[in-house]
Amino acid sequence: MNQQESADKTAHVEGAPRKRWVWGKGLSAFSPVLRVCKECGVPLAISQDHIWEEHGRILSRDTAQRLIIVERKIIDGILEKVTEKFGKDLEQTFIHAKAFDASQYVNSVMVGWRKLAAGYPLAKRPFYELLCDHARILGMADAKLLHYERGKEVVISCTQCYNKAFFAGDILGAVYSGEKKEAAVEIAEKDGEIIYTMTVLENDSFEAIERYSFSWEVPLPGYISYKRCKRCGLPFSVSFFSWDTSQGLMVDTHNGEPVTLIDVAGINAAYSEIKASNGAWVDEFLAGEIKEMVDSILPGLEWKRRRPEEKIRDLFFLAYRGMGNPVFTEPTENGIRARIENPFNYPIVAGIAASFLARGKQATFEWERSMPGRLELDLHFP
Repeated sequence: MNQQESADKTAHVEGAPRKRWVWGKGLSAFSPVLRVCKECGVPLAISQDHIWEEHGRILSRDTAQRLIIVERKIIDGILEKVTEKFGKDLEQTFIHAKAFDASQYVNSVMVGWRKLAAGYPLAKRPFYELLCDHARILGMADAKLLHYERGKEVVISCTQCYNKAFFAGDILGAVYSGEKKEAAVEIAEKDGEIIYTMTVLENDSFEAIERYSFSWEVPLPGYISYKRCKRCGLPFSVSFFSWDTSQGLMVDTHNGEPVTLIDVAGINAAYSEIKASNGAWVDEFLAGEIKEMVDSILPGLEWKRRRPEEKIRDLFFLAYRGMGNPVFTEPTENGIRARIENPFNYPIVAGIAASFLARGKQATFEWERSMPGRLELDLHFP
């Protein structure tokens, strides 16, 4: 199935009313109400700007970028662990790698009159206000624009964000997209608020961002058959998230954890840079740390008893979260073997899947990239 056919499958039923409005608490004057699907209640900013395809991936509407839905605790925790292990200097890597994908994502979602606003200097403030609204809907932060001076400064604040360094990168990428110039970022905390000050510089190029590039594996065909909303086309599993725009929160109602919908190019760019500098053992470190973090979330979930070959059902969330396509699980002599295709990141997905398959039991695991787009995972129980 090609990308256009995948996009067509997410289209709403022709002629069906597909939206209603609810009060967009916390949103700017440019988004006084939140448009949501009349059938499933998911904000249209989620369904209109993204595609859930059949290969276990979430793509931006222009299909140029891949995204995932992930717990804030996992993103925040893994960046904290990596910084502790490899040094605080990595914060700049995180910021610039994330700014790279954020600038591209902003270009993909700025369509219609939003794109028009981005192109006219006098309309730039609405451009940043709308991006703050979008950040709230994606569960990134309760972002608000404090100050804007055309061509000179952008100041955004929040009381919470999914990760301080990554969100700085998101804002920096948006400023680069909006101003077309390099910018310097300063992060401060005052009275419980995180304040991001972006100072626009004279340089038209931004080498720290432009040195990164997209590198995608050709996806293996997945043929996932989602039960989709007939109006907006999203998988119904997405409707089990809840939104609180006043707090900038998107919550998985299954485990009560805040999640965010974010691009993965920046995550993978930072990962590749760290691995290139430190060696292949970074993979084992990441997978192990991720499993421990997910283990800390699992106690809030209730599990059904399943045979090893049935545990593939427990991994289905990977698909609708855009993390990959779980193909099978099967029993081995002392554990479980699983295959996941099109993982967004091999060690991270290996750690997440190992945690879910182990279900809180003591287990060791190994994984390998057996071919492009294929993750093989083996769990061993004592």
